[in-house]
Amino acid sequence: MDRGIRRGTVAIHHARTGDAPKFVYPVDFVRQRDCAVVVSGVFGPEIEGRSPIYRPDDVTCEFFWAGRWWNTIAGFDPLTGNLRGYYCNVAYPPQFVAGDAPRVSYIDLDLDIVVFPDGTHELHDADEFAAYSARYAYPAETVARAWRTVEEIRRRIERRAHPFRFETLPALLRRLRLPDVRRDSP
Repeated sequence: MDRGIRRGTVAIHHARTGDAPKFVYPVDFVRQRDCAVVVSGVFGPEIEGRSPIYRPDDVTCEFFWAGRWWNTIAGFDPLTGNLRGYYCNVAYPPQFVAGDAPRVSYIDLDLDIVVFPDGTHELHDADEFAAYSARYAYPAETVARAWRTVEEIRRRIERRAHPFRFETLPALLRRLRLPDVRRDSP
């Protein structure tokens, strides 16, 4: 992994197989370790009505791991710091690019797990995954790996393994020894 992403704004490039990025959005760099990048952002109005858990202006803490077939967005109420939930994208492992225009790029496989603050979770978009699997002729190993990843995420949720600790934003930041990511924090 390129260790050059160190600070400032990072672009997240979210694409589907065979497509240009579906979303490109800026986030603030928080931390990079040997195997992971943590970034933070604020949801804009584009998520209104598209998410069962997030609202515009919610604060995010987003986790991308090298070699993992998934990433997670933890969303928090900007005033209280209370957890709204987690949104997990089953995706090819991300690419980390440093330099003048740092970015985290990933190809979403359209299998998603929405995790609510009480620990319940729902699988979303299995029909889209099946459609894209056929449209882009995913190899059998990719399809099998995606479904194994769904089970891996579910096991982590049940064990309350990182990042699924169901904690407030301040508690998460303390546990990970991260700076306060809220824009208006002291």
